[in-house]
Amino acid sequence: MEAAALASIDADLEHAPCGILSFGPDLVLLAVNQTLADMLGRSQAELLGRSLDRLLTPSQRLVFHMQAINLLHLHGHFEEIGMTLAGADGVEIPVLCNAVRRQIDGVTVTQCVLFRVSERRRLEDELFRVRKAAEQMPGLVYQYLLRADGSSCFPYASEGMRAIYELSPQQVQHSAELVFGRIHPDDLRRVGEGIALSARTRQAWRDEYRVNLPVRGLRWLEGHAQPEARADGSVLWHGYISDVTGRKALQAALANEHERTQVTLRSIGDAVIVTNEREQVEYLNPVAQALTGWSQAEAVGQPLVSVFNIVNQHTRLQADNPVARCLAECAIVGLARDTVLVARDGSEYAVEDSAAPIAGPDGSITGVVMVFRDVTHQRKLRQEVEHRATHDHLTGLVNRAEFDRVLLQLFDSALKTGAEHALCCIDLDQFKIVNDSCGHVAGDQLLRQVSALLFKCVRAKDMVARLGGDEFALLLENCPPQTAQRIAQQVCERVAELRFQHGGKLFRVGASVGLVALDRRWDSARAAQQAADGACFAAKAAGRGRVHVYQEQDQSVLAQHAQMQWAPRLQQALDDDRFTLFVQPIVPLRPVAAAGLHFEVLLRLRDDDGALILPGAFMPAAERYGLATRIDRWVVTRVCQWLGAQPPGAQRIDTLAINLSGKSVGEPEFHQFIVQLLDPATVPVQQLCFEITETAAIENMGVAVGFLEMVRARGARISLDDFGSGMSSMAYLRRMPVDYLKIDGQFVKDMATDPIDCAMVRSINEIAHLMGKRTVAEFVESEAIWLLLCELGVDYAQGFHIGRPVPLEQACASPAPCQSGATVAPVR
Repeated sequence: MEAAALASIDADLEHAPCGILSFGPDLVLLAVNQTLADMLGRSQAELLGRSLDRLLTPSQRLVFHMQAINLLHLHGHFEEIGMTLAGADGVEIPVLCNAVRRQIDGVTVTQCVLFRVSERRRLEDELFRVRKAAEQMPGLVYQYLLRADGSSCFPYASEGMRAIYELSPQQVQHSAELVFGRIHPDDLRRVGEGIALSARTRQAWRDEYRVNLPVRGLRWLEGHAQPEARADGSVLWHGYISDVTGRKALQAALANEHERTQVTLRSIGDAVIVTNEREQVEYLNPVAQALTGWSQAEAVGQPLVSVFNIVNQHTRLQADNPVARCLAECAIVGLARDTVLVARDGSEYAVEDSAAPIAGPDGSITGVVMVFRDVTHQRKLRQEVEHRATHDHLTGLVNRAEFDRVLLQLFDSALKTGAEHALCCIDLDQFKIVNDSCGHVAGDQLLRQVSALLFKCVRAKDMVARLGGDEFALLLENCPPQTAQRIAQQVCERVAELRFQHGGKLFRVGASVGLVALDRRWDSARAAQQAADGACFAAKAAGRGRVHVYQEQDQSVLAQHAQMQWAPRLQQALDDDRFTLFVQPIVPLRPVAAAGLHFEVLLRLRDDDGALILPGAFMPAAERYGLATRIDRWVVTRVCQWLGAQPPGAQRIDTLAINLSGKSVGEPEFHQFIVQLLDPATVPVQQLCFEITETAAIENMGVAVGFLEMVRARGARISLDDFGSGMSSMAYLRRMPVDYLKIDGQFVKDMATDPIDCAMVRSINEIAHLMGKRTVAEFVESEAIWLLLCELGVDYAQGFHIGRPVPLEQACASPAPCQSGATVAPVR
């Protein structure tokens, strides 16, 4: 339903003795009665749809908005507010207004009743004349005689004396003492002096004064009289007196309203400036005076631009004058973003404002009211939030989100204009050592130092970003390849020269940099970034601390890119549960070895076409992209579930060896996961053996030893895989709480033909036995190797000569393990 329909006026009120109107939240008139239309000299159709502001005189608009509208917002109504309407012929029409705000079917409508003040007086006078028609005298018509001896009386007084002074004409006919006795004491002397002056000068007497009446109390009277000198020295006045108590009350109310308006303007927190149509200041409230540094007296008549001096915060250029815009557009306007007010004393305030036009009765703009506020604090907070949204909180560098945005801009620029830009991906070398040795506080300090160093290596227009962890990036704008390579090389050299000291320890770090030109060869900015990332890893693989510049068909980068493609595939494989488990038998070579079946659990990935993919193809990518631990969790969980279900023949299994990545060994959350999973009540923990590589154990020695001891305490066993591949194997072996040493296959596979490899196997086996540990030889692929291992006294053998991997479900169907001296036919 339309708001106008909701606010329609009943037909009975169309010709009511008072004006009636309704308006909506935007002050647009929704309904008016015929009485109001006649009062304004306009038709109802002409008034409907107009703004209420158009009906008010210019001097009344601000008062109306500051007083009446505020009362509506606060209380939902107001009573007896005086205002002046603008008639069609330019005549000002004073009225008293009562209003109430209502919700009609969800629409906010304000309904007003207006009484014409002059009409009210006319009606009162007419009523008075009717009441006194019998006397044929309006008000009090009188003759006042001041005798030469100073006494006085009222030779004639109409019956109005009874209403004005509550005295009969007869009571004052001989003496005026009763009349003067009722004049207010504070006014009596002034009235007497006025009469005496009129008597001397023969000028008309006119005065307003108060009387205290027995019945009606305090009243205001207005008297007019013309003196006439008489021959006997007396003076006779002919005049009339009327009761103006109502008018005085109205004047007091208007004065009070004006004062409240001034107090409101002085008290509100926003600054207010009012100008005329020539952009000259007419009024400033105290807040505006405080912000601009101009007093009201100094500012009135001055051009607005002199008082309200605003500039752009960044360019320092003069900002657009909002009053000039308001006058030009005849609409409400606001300040431009990032505007600063420069006060008279040079102080600066961030300000926001709006300027609204003041329209005259004919619709012409007669001035502008501008309201503004100091938002310096809010703007600082906003700028801080914006900075935090685009910058890394630790280093102050641009963050990944802002980096991605600018990268896309530069890429588009390269496509459209052919501009030369470059992208560098930087990864710190040896950063993990600082973090693990000294903690994250030291690592954060190092990152801040590296960030400051990177800033010194680039040009002013280049961008330095921290992408996360110890990964950084450079965006080199309008930078030829030779310059980009020089900057990248400088980064490597400066970082290599950095010496980081913490807690008495001195660390050296390095940086590997992948450099890519942003040009039209790339399909997208993301493709260019992936190439730079791959080049960075190629730099690491080539020895670290160097720059790798991407070239077409760069095999090292293509290899890194291939690893990148595995990340989403592995994520999907985990989500779709497309991994499967195989086992490969490990057979004992000596009778002293424990009886029962021994297996190593092997992981396979089933591709979309059903083909099985070996872990060598995807585990490097899993390690690189942080998926290795998630895969380890899957493997350990499935093995424990299978053992816990106790399939037929499972009691024949002595050992199921599960490989763990170095990432898992060094992750405390994974340790907690293993603790919760290895519950002897549900899982035969004694059948489990966890294999970790020698390299992983050495790199995380302290954490690895703690993990191994925890696992052994719960009944599982430990195998150290690829033993002998590290240069410090023997030195660390004493600290390792392991049960098995798995001799690195690179020594086993050629030991039948290479005496050095054979000697290495013999040495590892003897040292392991001296320490009470059992040995496993992997890569046993021939009868000759089998017999030689038996001769050397190795405990277990594993390889294709022994048996090929089979699905985990077939493990219990394997034949009984071979004992010492037995021969096993090669598995084809």
